[in-house]
Amino acid sequence: MNKKFLVLPLAATMLAASIAGCSNGSSKPAESTAPKGNTAESTASAKKKDPVTLNIRFFGTENGHYRAVDPAFREFEKRTKDTLNTTLNVVWTPPADYGTKHQLWMTSGEDVDLFIPWELNKFAKDGVLADLGKYFNNPQYPGLQKAFSPEYINDNKIFGKTYAIPITNTFMDMEGVIYRKDLLKKYGMKDISSYDDLYNYLEKVKENEKDMVPFGNYGNTAFFKLFTDINAQQLEGKVFPFTGIGNPKKNFVYAQIADDGKSVAGVAALGDPASEWANINPKYGLDYVMNQFNQAKRFNKFIPADTLANPNGLVGKEEKVAAGYVPVGGFKGTADKIKAKNPNAELGFWPIFKNNQELKPGTQSTDGKAWNFIAIPASSKKIDRTMEFLDWIFSNQENNDLFTYGIKGTNWEPVGTNQWKIPDGVDPAKNYGFPGYQLTWNPTLNRMPADLPEQVQKYYEYQFKPDTYKKHVLAGFTFDQEPVKSEIAKCNTVMDKYLPFLLSGFGDVNENLSKMNADLKAAGVDKIKEELKKQINAFLAQKK
Repeated sequence: MNKKFLVLPLAATMLAASIAGCSNGSSKPAESTAPKGNTAESTASAKKKDPVTLNIRFFGTENGHYRAVDPAFREFEKRTKDTLNTTLNVVWTPPADYGTKHQLWMTSGEDVDLFIPWELNKFAKDGVLADLGKYFNNPQYPGLQKAFSPEYINDNKIFGKTYAIPITNTFMDMEGVIYRKDLLKKYGMKDISSYDDLYNYLEKVKENEKDMVPFGNYGNTAFFKLFTDINAQQLEGKVFPFTGIGNPKKNFVYAQIADDGKSVAGVAALGDPASEWANINPKYGLDYVMNQFNQAKRFNKFIPADTLANPNGLVGKEEKVAAGYVPVGGFKGTADKIKAKNPNAELGFWPIFKNNQELKPGTQSTDGKAWNFIAIPASSKKIDRTMEFLDWIFSNQENNDLFTYGIKGTNWEPVGTNQWKIPDGVDPAKNYGFPGYQLTWNPTLNRMPADLPEQVQKYYEYQFKPDTYKKHVLAGFTFDQEPVKSEIAKCNTVMDKYLPFLLSGFGDVNENLSKMNADLKAAGVDKIKEELKKQINAFLAQKK
């Protein structure tokens, strides 16, 4: 299950309900960095074909993950009646049931042609996924050839094969804090540019705005990724956190790569004694994690006192919050909600990672892997037709827009060459909403929301520039969790118990860490550390 999938349950509890990585509403698009192309049909779909029905499985709940999607699906069928001649049978399964059901689909041989593989590595190992390698970098599928570069496909291979198609529109969604800029001006303060600035601003809110919450908690892990900097940690420090599966805040083991990049210099778990951290750069190891938890303790007075008991208490009350965590992709949705109830509100955005603040190229850490994937069961009898459908989606901006934003003029309108907006008079709560992270996202086909503040627009543009990114030393490595899957499951249960206290700043930091470490030891964390070290060393040894 991919990292962005696992953020999903948290997305419903944060200040911004529409996170770009994996939203609980419609996807939030960003700027395109590629030519829009023409609307000609691809080679794969040029002639009318025999009728076919594709059985597609997405996860989601109506009005939570998708809304009013059928008209766009029928529009696709209408547009391609004389070429692809394809009918879409789309079934949505609630996330709570999807994991179990998609396992049954794979084991029972159910007639499924396209689905979201949450257990990607396991399915690939079990041989239940089709190898789609021949469809990429293939002129017979020009849409796929244009949208999926050989490097992009290679970076996302599983066990050396293309068992799934990478779906992402960028390799980051800039992490930051949204705040009430009008309040900042009221207090005569400058724009937020540091944690001290944020603290001082929240102090003023606490003193002067008795009906407001200074900082809106991100569920029961209130400050989420604040007080961290994963880019500096990986690129400068060569320190890598594992193994929260898909939730980066549940990582509990840290590995230090040697300066020469050829071996593991040290491995430690949260709460381990200082001696275990001795071979890990303290700036990105022990000092780093302790600062994160101590800062959460310092800022604790700005979040609701009942955060742990009532983590969703502020959902739908954004206008009562003076600041909160949000990725830049969720900025506009959150700002719109606040301004709908307080038209005089002015919103600002502060990136929490240094390289994002400076917009420096080559400083965003990446392994080139997508956030999400779609796959085709090996048992499908319609693999060619499914790939022709996908080729159509990625052939040009117009085709992609249909599934991402709905019907042009009805659900959305273009603004300029690379922006979009909801038409005047259309109720966003009833308008088309499709989770693009399950089908349509691609680095070459994006639009940016219209009417963004100038600085926020620059942040969007930055994250869609290829030269923003730099691959880290472990790019290409995937931790095979199978040998320690039982221990990892037990350790994640431990993290569920203690992380809310540590990331929300409740209780004594050292006491919580000590108790958590004892439970991690009992759950088998030392076995995980050894297995991780062995696998990383093997990967680095064969790296060219």
